[in-house]
Amino acid sequence: MAVLVCLAAADGKVVTRNDLFDAVWPGGVVSDDVLTHSIVELRKAFADSARDPEFIETIPKVGFRLISPVSAPNQSSGVERKASFSWQWPAAAIAALIVTLIGIVLMLRDVSTDADPVAGTTANRLPSVAVLPFVDMSAANDHEYFADGLTEELINRLTQISGLQVTGRTSSFYFKNRNDDIRTIGEKLSVGHVLAGSIRRSGDRMRITAQLINVSDGFHAWSKVYDRRAADIFEIQDEISESVARALSIRLSVGAIGALEGGTTNVEAFEEISRGNAAYLDFDAESVLKAIDHYQNAIDLDPEFGLAWERLANAYRNAWLVFGRDEYEKWAVVADAAIEQALQIAPTAPDVLTTAAYMHADRQEWAAARRVLERVSELKSSRFVNATMVYSDLLTKTGFATDAVDLKERGRIIDPLHSGDALYLAHQYAMLDRIDDALDEVERGWTLGGYRPQLSMEGMVISLSAGDEGQLRFWLERAIQYTQPGARGIHEAMLGSLGEPARALRILRDAFAESTATDYFVIVWAGYYGETELALAAMRRSPDLWAIWLPIVADARQQPAFIDILQTTGLPDYWREFGWGDFCRPHADAGIVCR
Repeated sequence: MAVLVCLAAADGKVVTRNDLFDAVWPGGVVSDDVLTHSIVELRKAFADSARDPEFIETIPKVGFRLISPVSAPNQSSGVERKASFSWQWPAAAIAALIVTLIGIVLMLRDVSTDADPVAGTTANRLPSVAVLPFVDMSAANDHEYFADGLTEELINRLTQISGLQVTGRTSSFYFKNRNDDIRTIGEKLSVGHVLAGSIRRSGDRMRITAQLINVSDGFHAWSKVYDRRAADIFEIQDEISESVARALSIRLSVGAIGALEGGTTNVEAFEEISRGNAAYLDFDAESVLKAIDHYQNAIDLDPEFGLAWERLANAYRNAWLVFGRDEYEKWAVVADAAIEQALQIAPTAPDVLTTAAYMHADRQEWAAARRVLERVSELKSSRFVNATMVYSDLLTKTGFATDAVDLKERGRIIDPLHSGDALYLAHQYAMLDRIDDALDEVERGWTLGGYRPQLSMEGMVISLSAGDEGQLRFWLERAIQYTQPGARGIHEAMLGSLGEPARALRILRDAFAESTATDYFVIVWAGYYGETELALAAMRRSPDLWAIWLPIVADARQQPAFIDILQTTGLPDYWREFGWGDFCRPHADAGIVCR
């Protein structure tokens, strides 16, 4: 709110970013992302547009300006005078202004919430809990992997309970190594309770503390200390899960909580998969190989550990991303064998089905991916976060943008601080030409942190659709800063040629002639400059399903050559089985028409 007051006090003049930092966060160390997030939230409250603003205008690289005139409250009737704002206003007048502005914002937010059937419905009706990362209190602080593994296992077990909303892992781990107030955490995650705790381990003995905290008052709804052997970890997980359910007055059916399908009762195998998951997070060549070793160790200790087979398959599936595309086939063969083992052991485990579906989608086996996903219980409820992610990806690539948005908006309730989800939702909004929503969502993702290379490129692509050169420059500069060196050259070249279509198109044609590596960017930039034939040529060579549904290439989709490209992707057969998406329809004469 202080940002809004500061803009109002400037009487329509531009307020620089530095002035806003000094006025709103004096003496604090605050990033640009915090200010950007404040502006995004204000625009949402006023239903304002970043592209065609009526209230708050962005002045690229400078600051912001409040466009709409503001009158001082309680002016004498019949007397017209221009509102003149400065920081020398009497304190009472400033206070009155703040009250007025708060009232406007709250009113608009109430209207916005009522109009949105997604926000605040299911989340508010169901008992809800977030499991915060358990803290490693061991003397040498060398059991963080074990604490994280315990946290993830509790999230997975609680997710099995019907009638309980459990925050996704990414949003829960957002608060790792932070000291946020419990009430603040509850507000950010939209949950009524938080489960927190710690482990202290020495040899074969461990102490686990757990507390279920009511976020509204900070009181413990339940707490317990477990002094046990490490081998009792699985019993403790069950006890904690059951205690949480009872404390939240959830009636448990027989067997509602227990060992996860494809799980293990071997403590050493549990430790190995926890070590593997910790290593995999770094996702470089060394850490991926280390993770693979740990997953294989877990399998050697317990060959029926289906979830370890799934983690092994996933690590092999993605290994080419760090070892190069030339290695793809080699890794894919091993991944296929591992996921087959996982499916034999745990044929209905959500994580196993999710990875199996991803692997089908990697090979453009869309129908097979869809059939596997439909075996996930409550898929469309967004209850199982990983399955929701792959289903959203499938809907996006097959052109079901409306369904994808609906799924992701519901998923945002479960995992509100996942910047990867913001990336997907921004792209899906852009597919539907909801450019303002897309820009707001990509900014939200940026503020959350993570996925910086992908978000910077997404912001650039959305800005192309917006047709706002200032916004486009802003995101291009971010893309140059954050993307890998291989993609940086095309961004620098396009930034240098903005406003010079002939030069830009020469650069794009040269890039297309040199390599397939930049085909995605050739598609979207050719669409921006109206060079439909070049866009189609890049699509034909690299039919990137992340690019072809964007509004910037709508002209290309209406060409007969586009239908030929679609045939190579297998999408027409998929649509005939599962229905037609938002962009293409069967046609009696033409066969298929797209818009």
